[in-house]
Amino acid sequence: MKKIVRNILIAHVIIILLILLYFKELTLLSYINASFIVGGVLTFLGLVSFVFSTGFFDVFTVSMRKVVTPKRRMDDVMAMRKPSEIFSGNVSPMLGSGTLILIMMGIALLIFYI
Repeated sequence: MKKIVRNILIAHVIIILLILLYFKELTLLSYINASFIVGGVLTFLGLVSFVFSTGFFDVFTVSMRKVVTPKRRMDDVMAMRKPSEIFSGNVSPMLGSGTLILIMMGIALLIFYI
């Protein structure tokens, strides 16, 4: 829970910097646009990391390495790490903070249209 709150605070600092540097005005619409960008990127990266960490692409990656690599280098291919071993971290804080930022953006969007 602490990581999600920390990620949300860092993301809101990035949102404010994005508003001030790119949109050049502090309005509700610029907050909605900036939070959509930051929340979408966080959620996308969290989902991609989750898919890789579950081992979904391990079979595909290993089989493609075997097909493309010449037989004399097959020992090197078998020694390579799988993608699920590379993404071994916890992705739930990134997914949670990205989802919460998108929820905040949705609430701001409802306020904007009311």
